[in-house]
Amino acid sequence: MVSAARVLAAAVAVALAAMAARATTGTAAAPPASTAAPAAAPGPADPRHAALRTRLERDLADIAGRLDGIAGWHIRDLTTGETIESNAGMVFPAASTIKIAVLLELLRRGQEGTIPLDRPIAVDPAQRVEGGGIMQTWRTPYPPLSPDALAVLMMDDSDNFATNVLIDLVGIDRVGARLAGWGLRDTRLQRRMLDLEAARAGRENLTTPREIADLMARLRLGELLDAGGTRRALAILAANDGAPIDRALPDEVVVAEKEGQLEGVEASVAIVEIPGRPFVVAVLTTYLRDRRAGQEFIGDVGLSAWRYVGTLAASSEHGRRTGP
Repeated sequence: MVSAARVLAAAVAVALAAMAARATTGTAAAPPASTAAPAAAPGPADPRHAALRTRLERDLADIAGRLDGIAGWHIRDLTTGETIESNAGMVFPAASTIKIAVLLELLRRGQEGTIPLDRPIAVDPAQRVEGGGIMQTWRTPYPPLSPDALAVLMMDDSDNFATNVLIDLVGIDRVGARLAGWGLRDTRLQRRMLDLEAARAGRENLTTPREIADLMARLRLGELLDAGGTRRALAILAANDGAPIDRALPDEVVVAEKEGQLEGVEASVAIVEIPGRPFVVAVLTTYLRDRRAGQEFIGDVGLSAWRYVGTLAASSEHGRRTGP
């Protein structure tokens, strides 16, 4: 069986090759990465497509109405640019989805040659945090780990100890400058993981559904990293099994996802690979009374989006089924 990472790598390779071909021939290229996250595009002109979209929006509103909490989402078809969203500009606690920004800054610095990604660095036991993740169960002295290995722990095990090591390595201010340069106004890394004093002081890590989705969309489209960095970032994200959207979809669907949890907060953002028609979905929640209900809600939004985009991908413009 072909691995999910290999399927994703092949899809990304095709996308990057297409971008390179556009640049070579002088045809329209993707918008520059420094532009601000786009607002929602107008709905489809075709009445059949519009009716299908209306049905999706009604279904999403229904499941959101049953959630005991506040939610926002942004769904974007990366082939057509169609977006479907609700509360997409609302600022939410980012929880561990902010680790995507740390990963991208690390890989950009590796690309620029300022941080060797494969060179082991010492891990200071003093940086250990309770609830830090798998690394906190290790005995000291900690073995030297490369930034690349720490990135895998940060993203696939959501290890907060590893994350804090990387935050100190890349710098909070540098992450903020990078995000601002990419036009993200409301996505902010303001504290290390599990720094409750900073959180109580109002220094929360924040984002919006539209901005965190835009970050993942730009990554998938090859706008933020070079080809090697793009493949590496997506492979790390695709290895994160069991996150809410991944869990809600059939096993054969390739999903590159980062989820996050805090008290009263559940969040997730994912690139879902439908052959020839990938899409991004970001779902953020807060003021939750039931954590499990929040996770199920995120999965339901992801499943509804997958069915919608998948139906369009497998159908002609008149709705006749032409694909699997």
